[in-house]
Amino acid sequence: MRRSTWVLSGSAAVLVAASVVTRLVVYPSVHQLPDDTDTTFEYTGSATLLNAAAIESGDLANAFLRDVPISLDRHVKVVETDGSTAVVTDDVTVAGEDGTELSTTSHRWAVDRKDLVNVEAPEGSEAEEHQGLVISWPLDPEEKDYTFWDPTTATEVPAVYDRTEDVEGRTAYVYTMDAAGPLADPAMTERFPAALPKDVLAGIAQTLPAEQQPPPELLGQLPDEVPLTYAASVSRVAWVDSETGAVLNGSLDQAVVAQIQGPEGPVDLAPVNALAVEGTEEGTKERADDADSNSQMLWLVRMAIPLGLGIVAALLVVLAVWRELSGRGRDAGGQEPPAADPPPATA
Repeated sequence: MRRSTWVLSGSAAVLVAASVVTRLVVYPSVHQLPDDTDTTFEYTGSATLLNAAAIESGDLANAFLRDVPISLDRHVKVVETDGSTAVVTDDVTVAGEDGTELSTTSHRWAVDRKDLVNVEAPEGSEAEEHQGLVISWPLDPEEKDYTFWDPTTATEVPAVYDRTEDVEGRTAYVYTMDAAGPLADPAMTERFPAALPKDVLAGIAQTLPAEQQPPPELLGQLPDEVPLTYAASVSRVAWVDSETGAVLNGSLDQAVVAQIQGPEGPVDLAPVNALAVEGTEEGTKERADDADSNSQMLWLVRMAIPLGLGIVAALLVVLAVWRELSGRGRDAGGQEPPAADPPPATA
């Protein structure tokens, strides 16, 4: 075999190996939650809040701040990785129109870097237990229902596939999530009073719409200092990119209600916190652009580069075979006939 044939064959083998490595090693390494993930999702909307200052001063007519313009920022950051596991911080800040911080919550989760579901937390990570999805969707989402973890009530609920829509030129799967139950987020629970005087509660109740006021007879039976519990209801909608699993847009409606213990169980007394927000137009467009770039990059690593390397390798093999056969043909066609025996010597 000629030296050129060896070179071409060896190059083809290297390209085939590179194609396999790109598809089986490089692609899985990039098709997962990056270890430098650090994103902020911006939402805007309005809120109705318990006015602690007014209650303390006795101004019960202004016990609530109603329809206050707010912004909500959700900051998700990978702080640790361990193989296919990522530890992620999940911080939410609600601010008023002037930027004044109204509330914050903070969580830490351990998730699978591809499916984004709960996994066993690395030792010492202080990640909270949960079930299902919590920060985002699998990198290869499907048109099906998933299990979602609601931090407000600390319950798992179905994330129901509802429809498919176009979002800024990207195909998005739309999922809806609804949760209800006792308020379980410690950061939120700490913001609300554990008890209030009976006359304060009665005054607050009078400021509510008639359909939301508790029965007068129940208020009359309350002790002078009324212990309170809280329940929450949460509705979410997520628009998820069909190719990358990125959340392109979302909406959140959340309500927290103060409760008192009645003869047959908890009784709703008054809403103390309600907000409704949705993603900003600028943020949605930016995330759609990012999803477009990421999907193109993944297509290159998954398909284009391995296929291109394979095609070049095949061409080199064909060229090597052609050169080898051509060389052998030239050798055979140019071979000189054997020399004739010399004539016998004469005397």
